[in-house]
Amino acid sequence: MSDEERDLCCCEYYDLTNNRNHILACLCNCTDLDEAVDSFLKGQTIAEENKTRFQNTMRDRLRIPWIGGARQVAFDSVLPLMILPLMLLTASLSLWWTVFSFSTVGMFLLLIFNFFIKTIPRTKFFFVWTITSIILLYFIFEFVVIPFLKILIEENVILSVLIFAFIMCLYLTKSRADQLTSLSESESDLILNGKNIEGFYSCKICDHRIPDKDHHCVWFDCCITNHNQCSFLLSLIFAILALLYSSNLTLTSVCHPFEFAKSILLPDDCSEVYYQFELGLSFVSAIYSILVAILLWLVLMQQIMLVSLGIPLRDWNKLSFTSKLCLGLNTNRPHNKGIINNWSKILCQTSPKYTVLHRDV
Repeated sequence: MSDEERDLCCCEYYDLTNNRNHILACLCNCTDLDEAVDSFLKGQTIAEENKTRFQNTMRDRLRIPWIGGARQVAFDSVLPLMILPLMLLTASLSLWWTVFSFSTVGMFLLLIFNFFIKTIPRTKFFFVWTITSIILLYFIFEFVVIPFLKILIEENVILSVLIFAFIMCLYLTKSRADQLTSLSESESDLILNGKNIEGFYSCKICDHRIPDKDHHCVWFDCCITNHNQCSFLLSLIFAILALLYSSNLTLTSVCHPFEFAKSILLPDDCSEVYYQFELGLSFVSAIYSILVAILLWLVLMQQIMLVSLGIPLRDWNKLSFTSKLCLGLNTNRPHNKGIINNWSKILCQTSPKYTVLHRDV
């Protein structure tokens, strides 16, 4: 780092023209924005050159204060940090706000999914959403639900262990995927478990050649293959257990509970949770946890079914509606080796074994 860069304060940066700029000062220089808005109000078509310049300018100015100079952040990565807290805070006001907030955000995610995949395929939006959800839910549980003094220490420890197990499985899933993508970037010939790289599958989202690809998980921001599918399934299991367990602990703390089978507490009457902000926030975080757990359970069931049938998700998505109703049994399944062998391939697969063959010059 040069002496000039060291002199930058936390809110300063060098813009596209390599001029020293300030986060607050950039709000006063909005020529590109003025031109775009003016053309829009007049009903005129915005030139492609102006669109590109406007997008580059907005992307360059979206920064956060940082030591040694303001750091640039992607707009799509910032969205979850704004949407999720706003959704939970709004939903905690009343029952109708809960329904409105959750349904609105749900429709937004459905609409934004295809948009981001087509326009920004390598977006971090969904992965940041996952991380933000983990942090927010755990923060609410520890600093809002725990002070109600209804959670036992051992219950909190069990939940923390489940969350830690999920994070470790998530890390293992991504690290194994990153190992494969780093290998595919090599200009050398590559033989992985006896397969030449020419037989690998190209991922349109992460733009890498991936061996034994099942699908690309945008929420984990990595491709799922035979080499990390086991840790992916474990991460789903631990996430479902943590979400359901935390939601039950939360609901039995803020609602009137009842005993089931003389040992298990379940929520009964939750009609008074919106009378206090802390109760409402805890309640909607538990509802959000349950909804996410249901979605993850559906994904887990789909993965279990496809592994048992020997059909990768990439092939399943190409099947016709009739074939899906028949569970793909009426189609050719070249990857099917029988249920036991299918699961052995997933459960016994660890780090990929590869050989790099350098090209002769």
